Amino acid sequence: MTTTDSGRLGALRSAGFTALLIRGILGIILGVLLLIAPLTSATILATMVVLFIGFWLILDGLTACSFAFKEKNHDVSGWGWTLAGGIAAVLIGIGAIIYPLTAAVAGTLIILWFLVAGLFIRGVLELGDRQLGGWGIALGIINILAAIAIAVALWTNPAVALGAFIWVAAIYGIVFGIVAVIAAFKVRNA
Repeated sequence: MTTTDSGRLGALRSAGFTALLIRGILGIILGVLLLIAPLTSATILATMVVLFIGFWLILDGLTACSFAFKEKNHDVSGWGWTLAGGIAAVLIGIGAIIYPLTAAVAGTLIILWFLVAGLFIRGVLELGDRQLGGWGIALGIINILAAIAIAVALWTNPAVALGAFIWVAAIYGIVFGIVAVIAAFKVRNA
């Protein structure tokens, strides 16, 4: 191995350590907050996300409407579709801001299904991660088990799943965080 390769490996190890450590600490913090005040934490997080998305949709929609009129002035065909898309984005954004909790519940159900898919795929990919050895397998198994637990809850009773999600997310955050912190130190010492 050359000095350059050794330097790159050291930089990669350092970046891996930092990334895993940050992921772990953030996971633990989120998990603890959700355990201490589950309803408050979940409501605040969901409302913040919905409000952010609502404002973004309004700005995006206004930008699209402005662009549609520029298309019209340049005789671009289909400008009406751009305008319709912009108006729809503005209206949905306004709806999200007016009814943030309703939007949060509906959006959370959709997000939970995406989370199931993401956790499962990430878990399968981490099972094959050769860099972390047994800890990579542990992270993969944790992700796959969390995906299965959330999918079962969503399938059997979506309303209960929303409540259970808070606890699952809290426990997942803490367990994943601890494993990620341990893996970070394993990477640093490798």
